[in-house]
Order: sequence, then structure tokens, then C-alpha cells
Amino acid sequence: GGLGIRMARAMQRLEGPVVLVGGDVPDLDSYHIAQAMRSLRQADVVFGPANDGGFWLVGLRRTQWAGRLFRNTRWSSPHALDDCLANLPRTARVTMLETLSDVDTSDDYAAYSKCSRRRGRSSAKLQGL
Repeated sequence: GGLGIRMARAMQRLEGPVVLVGGDVPDLDSYHIAQAMRSLRQADVVFGPANDGGFWLVGLRRTQWAGRLFRNTRWSSPHALDDCLANLPRTARVTMLETLSDVDTSDDYAAYSKCSRRRGRSSAKLQGL
């Protein structure tokens, strides 16, 4: 199945709360996961938006919406997050975490590498990608 189907199936295996994260987010750390889990105490859904219109994290307090959340999502596009938001009921309480960069392309890698050197970040995060 496609990415959305795989993500929905993974989420539906648990009662919730459940959080999925991307593996291509060098600045992601345990603080972000803890923040997402705390958010799900009040919110129904939490997203970590990416600067390209996608998201690096999605979480659900209860997984009953997992099957509908990713329907007709235009993955790898600037519309991915908006598509998922449009699939939620109007009554859904959504929390947004901070926007982080993900590394989808070689250009993303080069830009992140340059920026991380300026900020004094370790190259170990980049080597893990």
C-alpha cells in the first residue's frame, strides 16, 4: 500500500495516544516527542509541520480517525498537511508544534548542512540521514 495506508495501519494497531515521526528530520529530538504526547492530553490531533508543506510528526489521541486522516493526501507536495487537515472532522482539536525542516532531496541536504554548520550543529545528525 501507499504511505498513507501504511501510516493508518500502524496507528490503528494501537488505542492511542500514538505518534508517528519522519526519519528525515535532523533537528528532531526527545523534547519534540514529549511535547507531542503532552499536547495529546487535550488535543485530538497533533502535527509537526515541515517547512515544505508536509509534516514531520502526526499524532492521534484516539486512533479512530487514522483511516480517514491520510485519504487523498498529495504526498511529497506542499499540500500534504492541508490535505490531512481537510480530512478531519470540524470538531477536531488540532495542535501544531514548531515547524522543522525535513531532508527529502539532495538540495534539502545541502541547505540543511550549510545552515547547521552556521548554527554550530554536529555533523553527526547529517551523517545519520
